[in-house]
Amino acid sequence: MVYSPGRFALFATVLFLISPPLEGQQSPQGINIVERVLAVVGDSMISQTQLDQALLAMEARGWARPTGAAELLEAKLEILEQMINQLLIVQDASKDSLLAVSEEELEDRVQQQIDGQVIGFGTLGALQRALAEQNMTLALYREQQKNLIRQQVLQERYFAKRGRSTASITITEEEARTYFEENQDQIPERPATFKFESIELQPEPSDAVKAVALARADSVLGLLRDGADFAELAQRFSDGPSAEAGGELPWIRQDGTMVEEFEEMAFALPAGVPSPPVETQFGYHLILVERVRGGERRVRHILFQPEITASDVEVNDARAESFAERLRAGATMADLGQEPDTVDMPLEAIARNSQALAAAMQDAQVGDVVGPVRVADPRAENTWFLTRLLEITPGGPGEFSEFRDMIVERMKDERLTESVIEGLRSQAHIEVRLGGG
Repeated sequence: MVYSPGRFALFATVLFLISPPLEGQQSPQGINIVERVLAVVGDSMISQTQLDQALLAMEARGWARPTGAAELLEAKLEILEQMINQLLIVQDASKDSLLAVSEEELEDRVQQQIDGQVIGFGTLGALQRALAEQNMTLALYREQQKNLIRQQVLQERYFAKRGRSTASITITEEEARTYFEENQDQIPERPATFKFESIELQPEPSDAVKAVALARADSVLGLLRDGADFAELAQRFSDGPSAEAGGELPWIRQDGTMVEEFEEMAFALPAGVPSPPVETQFGYHLILVERVRGGERRVRHILFQPEITASDVEVNDARAESFAERLRAGATMADLGQEPDTVDMPLEAIARNSQALAAAMQDAQVGDVVGPVRVADPRAENTWFLTRLLEITPGGPGEFSEFRDMIVERMKDERLTESVIEGLRSQAHIEVRLGGG
């Protein structure tokens, strides 16, 4: 079936899946790039590259690119129409400076978006691994989302200022149900979910090795107190993955995304004062709060990781096997002195953390102990997962009741957008150059 921009397929318009072409957009200085222009909208254009990027973004979200030439051309034309519509709104909205979106508001919305993604993936590490599979860092993802959200907010304000809202648009129950039934082939089935409790068992360094790491942290703290630049020292001495960026982290909240000891110090520190060494499961951190914004902090840190020896790894391997035997014999996680995390997620989400765990979980029965399974993340080398399966909720076709409210809002948005776009298109010069070639 050919993609239609009004269809349920991705349940979001192309408007918010792609970065829009900007007025006056130019190539980087000194680079002469000849772009194929696919559409001219007023004094702006949409290029072949921008359309290609839109197609890739849609494929990443599950859209199937048509294999036939005619079908693919039809899909491209429909998506190009969406891009033209978006550009018309951006052009009209850009004439009003009062519609601008502040950086502070954008940062707040982006953080909420990332927080939601972390919840969906289970952990921040799982989200970062998923992004890495698409050759994307968290910082790049954040910037991409900022651009998308900026356009979304701009459009919301544009409609609001024009006195147009969806409040006056009525969608009947019959219309919503018809929309749902006509798009059954595009509605994803609800996946089976697995509820389980789990612990991670990491090798623990000896006290002597920890003392060496702490001494390093104290030494660098002395340099900071003498006026050395935090970012420079992070690049030189930090053992963490953010070292190259001078220890800089994204905006954080006190919501459990970071380990407890780190968050407590980050939200107790005044801005501009380096912390004393803070011990976490990863080692010792020196933390610097650079900016405070409501309930958020922008921080840098320097991590000093105690070296894990072969002997530490062997002890941890034996501990994982021993814990598994005790659990299978009837012990609880608490009996092992552990506080497990309890999560409920589909197999696909489990696989993002560990393919091996997902494979083992697939064949497990409720009550089974799964593991120890090696954690795949190279940053958690020699770490084991140990889980107990608590409940399996079968998957199945999505029900109308699950999507009703979303469908109604989607249809309202479509009808409002269509009426506004119709007016803008009647006043604009639009030239489409994508044809059957």
